[in-house]
Amino acid sequence: MQIITIENEIVELTRTILEAIHKGDSQKYADLCDSSLTAFETDVGPHRIDGIDFHRDLINAMHASSEHRTLIHYEIIHPFVHLFSDGAIIAYTRLMTYQTNDRIEFQAWNETRAYRKSNDGWRMVHFHRSSAD
Repeated sequence: MQIITIENEIVELTRTILEAIHKGDSQKYADLCDSSLTAFETDVGPHRIDGIDFHRDLINAMHASSEHRTLIHYEIIHPFVHLFSDGAIIAYTRLMTYQTNDRIEFQAWNETRAYRKSNDGWRMVHFHRSSAD
C-alpha cells in the first residue's frame, strides 16, 4: 500500500499541470490555477506575467501550431517540496525530449511552482521558469 503524502500530492499536481500544457488542455490548466496567477518565463519575456489569460492563450496557440506534438518525453528531476500551513513550493528541473526531423533534442528548465490550498483544493498561484541549459 502506497502512502500518499502532501509532497507526493504536490508532485502529482505539478505533473497534471504539465500534462495539461503538453496536451493543449487550457481549461484543465486554468482549473488548477488561481485566477491571480503570476509568472516569470525567461523564454517569453523579461517581465512578470499577471493573470491566467496569457497562459490559456499561449497553450491554445501552441496546440494549434502543433509545436507541443514534437515532445516525446519529459521528466521532473529531483523535485523538492517545501510545505507551509496553507501553501507549498516545488522546485525541480524539467528535462524535455523532442523529436525534430532526424534527431533527438533535449532542453532543460529549472522551475519553481507555488501553490495555495483553499476549500477547493490546491491551486497554482505562481511559477518561475528559466533555462537550465
